[in-house]
Amino acid sequence: MISFRPLILIIGTSIGLLPLLSNWCIQAQNQSQKIELKVYSENEQKQSCPDKVIVTEKPRPYQEGSFATDSSINLSAYASNISVQGSNSFSVTWVGTLKPKYARCFASAGMTKVDGQDYSGKINYLRMHFVKGKVYFILDLAGGYDANDYPLVVLKNSLKNSNPNWTWGGTD
Repeated sequence: MISFRPLILIIGTSIGLLPLLSNWCIQAQNQSQKIELKVYSENEQKQSCPDKVIVTEKPRPYQEGSFATDSSINLSAYASNISVQGSNSFSVTWVGTLKPKYARCFASAGMTKVDGQDYSGKINYLRMHFVKGKVYFILDLAGGYDANDYPLVVLKNSLKNSNPNWTWGGTD
């Protein structure tokens, strides 16, 4: 005689775990990622420049027909009086006055890691310049495109608690 008791137990447990697993998958899709910009300095005294700067990006939940990513950087850790120097549909440049600790920094920075893994993307869309007592943080999506070959665009840029915040996206 065949016993269905183990089969019923497995099916019941699977049904019970299904909501938990689907919720876990949704959370995994919406986790933020840390993008590391390595600072390359010409200063003989490297301590006048940070070694790296971190940008946080978090994809928004799926919306049919498009995608968007919210992003931010703690630029006030390095500078004060931060403002938008210029912007258009494809780029934004924020500028700030370097704090005394970094005022002599002469360097540039670009994307090198995403969540600790080497960055291998097509465009280096996040860059920085440290020059003449100022820091310039540049979001530049020029040359980036989505699945439909439309350009990536800046959807929003602002300052939140004196730090750059922006949203970029495209179609899917």
